[in-house]
Amino acid sequence: MTFSLATWRIDDRPTPVLTVGDRSWALADVAPEALQPDPARGLMNVFDHWERTEPLLLEAAERLADSTDTTVALPAPAALEDVLTPLQYPRKIVLTGANYYDHMKNDGGHTDWEKDKKIPVFFLKPPTTTLVGPGRTVRYPEQSEKFDYEIELAVVIGKRGRKLTLDNAMEHVAGYTIAIDLSARDWQRHPKHLVKFDLFGGKAFDDSCPLGPAIVPARFVDEDNLRLRFRLNGELKQDANTRDMIWSIPEQLVKITEHVTLEPGDIVSTGTPAGVGLGTGQWMKPGDLMEGEITGLGRLTAEIVKDQ
Repeated sequence: MTFSLATWRIDDRPTPVLTVGDRSWALADVAPEALQPDPARGLMNVFDHWERTEPLLLEAAERLADSTDTTVALPAPAALEDVLTPLQYPRKIVLTGANYYDHMKNDGGHTDWEKDKKIPVFFLKPPTTTLVGPGRTVRYPEQSEKFDYEIELAVVIGKRGRKLTLDNAMEHVAGYTIAIDLSARDWQRHPKHLVKFDLFGGKAFDDSCPLGPAIVPARFVDEDNLRLRFRLNGELKQDANTRDMIWSIPEQLVKITEHVTLEPGDIVSTGTPAGVGLGTGQWMKPGDLMEGEITGLGRLTAEIVKDQ
């Protein structure tokens, strides 16, 4: 028995939702204690107190699965846009670049290097302006002509941590979801930039991080053996497994917390495999449909629209 956590728009308000099987319930109806002490913060409150709230969620999910709890389930969202990004909003999003062997080789052209002599690349995206949920949610960045996609496994932090070790890093992981890291490659590698490389213009623009559709607790996920697939307009572009990461999740968390304290609700997006537009020269445009799927985490579907 597994469950997941999402945020839906119900009566025009972000509403935390617990899903068991193919049915969903308002968290306030089936596990209101998990939203305390500050229900207005939604799932952020849940992850702020994950050690206390996870057992409450497990108990509620078991009651709902065996029909001990007869609370009426919610109807499915009327529109895909009513499934919001699960967290409203994390304190920070940390993303890992260049973290799959095939991506480095096939898309980046980097073949002659040794992991032990390198360190991972990290960067940030501002949560309130970059995170979007499913549906017609991604506005095309008109400053770019090389708009690119990257499917990634996203880690949700459930325990504050600084200077983590390989032995304790995974104790700080609460769950997982799907992220699509969007890039403006012509700005990421702009010829007028002083050092010819810019992770602000290339990565931190509005709507550049679709996330969701739900968060699955870590206890139900084998993070070292997950299949990632990304389709653009129905055509398979990326197909890989998390076992092909260069730096594992605990290794990433250790390296991140050498510099930055990770807090409950923070998102760590763990890099993308090969198959992105950077390698093929095929860029996205308004009207394109992105679909990202990861084993056990569902499917994240987002459409690119023209900016008004």
